[in-house]
Amino acid sequence: MLLDRLSPTPLHVQLEEAIKDQIANEECKPNTKIPSENEFSVKYGLSRMTVRAVITRLMQQGLVYRVPGKGTFVAEPKIANRPHLMVGIQQQLDEMGVPSKVQVLSVSRLEAPGRIRKELNLGPGEVVFRVERLRTVNGEPLSIHLSYIPASLCPDLDRKNLEAVQLRDVLKAEYGLRSDRIVTGVETALASEGDAHLLQVKPGFTLLQMEETNYDESGAPFEYCHNLYRGDKMKVSYEFQRPPAD
Repeated sequence: MLLDRLSPTPLHVQLEEAIKDQIANEECKPNTKIPSENEFSVKYGLSRMTVRAVITRLMQQGLVYRVPGKGTFVAEPKIANRPHLMVGIQQQLDEMGVPSKVQVLSVSRLEAPGRIRKELNLGPGEVVFRVERLRTVNGEPLSIHLSYIPASLCPDLDRKNLEAVQLRDVLKAEYGLRSDRIVTGVETALASEGDAHLLQVKPGFTLLQMEETNYDESGAPFEYCHNLYRGDKMKVSYEFQRPPAD
């Protein structure tokens, strides 16, 4: 890795891009230590302040992490979630060869809160199932999934095994509820104490929040989801394609 002092590109940008390239090309493997600020400074003739700024930017992008007293290490690559697909996060993880597990935290019946009634076009007093699940990847918490489904559409959902089979697959196979249209919203959120405990992060940690409403072929909504992902382990990936010319 060499820096070109004659290039119009600032040296700190060259260093940042060079480290990113090494991580992308897996020359620096996940969880391996990178040189210290002092080592970078001596090797490339840069001030420690400049090197520190580069490392800080890489940390903010989730590419490296610091362990107090030990140094800076390459982070695990983020999982790219592709919203608006008719497949769930489980299938996407399977396609990437990433081992994951789901733990059902609770399945309960309750009168639909006002916001849920609005999302699912329900009347006052109508009952929904509230399903809360925790997903882990390689043994570490990745996300919390909270789903609301009208109980009238799946009256015995609380007796189904939602850990062995994806919820969306149960809804499709057992109740004929299949997504024909999905509306998704993505924004950041800060972890509450409860969320932080489940995801093993500190309260106030930045999370990726995805809200999703699933509609069947008739255009009726049948599931509202509120999902929280650890911001250091997940990113959203979009793909667009120009429609064929008329």
